[in-house]
Order: sequence, then structure tokens, then C-alpha cells
Amino acid sequence: MKTFIVWGLVLLAAVSLTTFALLDIGRVNIRWDVWEIQTSVSLMLALLVVVLVFWVMLVRGWVWLRGLPQAWRRYRQTKRYQKAQVTLSKGLIAQEEANWAQAEKHLLHSAKFSENGLMHYLTAAKMADMQQATARRDQYLAQARAQYPDDLVTIGLVEARLLKTNDPLTALVILAELHRSAPRHKAVLSEYVGLLRAQKQADTLLALMPQIKKILGLSRDELDELEEAMSAMRLQQAPDMASLQAIWQTLAAKQTRSPRLLSEYVQACLRANELNGLSQLIEKALKAQWDEGLVYLYGRIEYGPAYDRLKTAQTWLKAHPDSAVLFLTLGRLACQSQLWGQAHGYFRESLKRQPSLETFHAFAQCYEAEGDDSQAALVYKQAMLALDKPT
Repeated sequence: MKTFIVWGLVLLAAVSLTTFALLDIGRVNIRWDVWEIQTSVSLMLALLVVVLVFWVMLVRGWVWLRGLPQAWRRYRQTKRYQKAQVTLSKGLIAQEEANWAQAEKHLLHSAKFSENGLMHYLTAAKMADMQQATARRDQYLAQARAQYPDDLVTIGLVEARLLKTNDPLTALVILAELHRSAPRHKAVLSEYVGLLRAQKQADTLLALMPQIKKILGLSRDELDELEEAMSAMRLQQAPDMASLQAIWQTLAAKQTRSPRLLSEYVQACLRANELNGLSQLIEKALKAQWDEGLVYLYGRIEYGPAYDRLKTAQTWLKAHPDSAVLFLTLGRLACQSQLWGQAHGYFRESLKRQPSLETFHAFAQCYEAEGDDSQAALVYKQAMLALDKPT
């Protein structure tokens, strides 16, 4: 239908022009010096139209010729982009197939001509790192920095991720500088916090907590877990008992009942031989939440009457009759109370549920405390036989 209408309009225009030409509506007389031209108005108008069309074509041809070099450059650039896209796809496929060398080769083939050149260099750096080719990895990262100076944060973030396993301190320096230059960059801060946790940099994490709360958008549970991990690091790294007590006093009541934090605190006190009040702290925490790590530490405390702690621990058996750790603790407490027969029975129950070198050792030490060295030697022998068995 559209073609029919177009041809109809063309025919109408042709008929109109022919009719106009046949009508002799006047003459045109042009004189110049001794020259004189006489023609009809219709022919003159036709000549003007022809001249106008020729002029338009001439101008458009000139514009086309002037733009030809630029158009050629655009054409070649488009072809390069297409080729780079193909090599990028091949490189990513090789990456998925774990063919690191082939992926690296494809990615670098046309990286300079790609619209996504940064991705080529960064992915090639990852492929080189997978092959432990650190020199090539660093070269690709340097090329990326040279060609894409506006993307230094992204490049630095990738570099830090590549270095954090084998050179975490350098990665920390990079992330610290990136965070200084882009303090509100969420990905940088998240990576920085993760590496600080892995490296147990508690003081730096403590200083960053306001920014972490404001920028990372962590849930309440995630934030609580991070604060707990940071407090555990601080307790681990306390240089002396005074510092340990100062840190412990800053914790909220809920945190002091956390099995993770209380375990760190109790272990630090055991190392410093400051045992007063530890058993009461553990008993209070276990009422709120059962934790076998705390049960184990309860048996390591040797302060005050062991018999009282034994009677308390025996009440836990009803709810946890299959806990090997609880039986180990009961054996130690019974041994400290010089209830030798009970201690032997508890150690055997623990070994029945989970044979371990530590339980055998505690059992043998109990015999030694009792003065029965022959039985202690027999327990050591049983330990070697039990633990040498193939699993």
C-alpha cells in the first residue's frame, strides 16, 4: 500500500510538471553585451531546478569527501572493537575452562583497541596470578594504570585482592591508601575490613567502626558479629592483665556472656594464672547458652574447691549425656578432688565417645597424681595403640 501511494504521488508530480511545461505562461529574455538568450519561463525554471540539484549534490559530495578520512577511522575503530569483543569472549570462555594461559593470551590480543580495555588488563592480571606469574601480573596492572588513570580505585582494588593471600601487608597498604582517597567507596571499605579481620588488626577496625556502621549497611546481626570478632581480637592481643581487665570492663553485659569472648578472656587469665572468679563467669554463661569450649575451660581451672565445681558440672550431665568434653571436664574435676574411681570412670566415658590424645594424657596424669605409675604407663600405651589405628 505504501509503495502504491508513493508511485501515485510521483505520477501526479510528473503530470503536473508536464502540464506546466506545455502551458506557455511567458517568455524570458536575457541580454549580456551582444549576447541575447530567449526562452520560455518553464524551461528557465527547469534549468534553475537542475542547477540547484547539481549544486546540492556538489556540496554533499564535498562534505562526504572531507569526512571520508574520519569515517574510515570510525570504520576501522568499529572493526577493532568487534575483534576485541570476540577475543574478550574467547578469553572469558577459556577462564571458565580453567585454561589460564589461553585466557591470558586472548585477553591481551586486542586490549589496546577494546572499549573494555580495562577489563582485558585486569582479567589478564588475574590469569597471570593464577599461573603464579607475578611479573606479568604486575606488568598488566601497570599498563592498566597508565592507560586508565581515571580508574585507579578499581585497579587498586583488584591488585589488593590478588595480593591478599601471599602478600597481605602490601594489600593492606594499598587498601588503606584507596580508603584514604575514596573514603565512601563501599567495595574498598568492605575489602579493607575483611583483610583487617584476617590480619587481626583490632585497633584499626575499632577506629573504622563509625564509617563501617554508616557506609557498609550491615544488618544488626552482621554488625554484632563484627564487633564481637573485634573484641575477641583485642582480648587476644592484650599485652598484660591490666589491659585485659580494662578491655573486659568496656564490654556490655551481653558480650561478657558470649562464649567466644568469654573463652578468650578465660584463656588469657589462665595464661596469666589469674583464676579468681572464672568458674562463676563460665557457670553464668552456660546457664544462658551451652558451649563445649567453655565446658572444656571449666575443667582447666584449678582454683578453690574442685569438689564444688564437680557437683555443678554433674548437673549438666542430664541435658548433655553424650558430651565427650563434659566427661573430660568431670574426670579432671574428680581427679582434682581425689575421687580417683569417679575420675577413671569419667575419662573412660569420654574416650568411649571421642578418643583424643588430650583425654588419654589427662587420664594418665590422674593415675600419676594417684601414685599409680604402672597404670599411667598402660594408659599411654593404650593411647598409642588407639591413635595409631587407621581411620
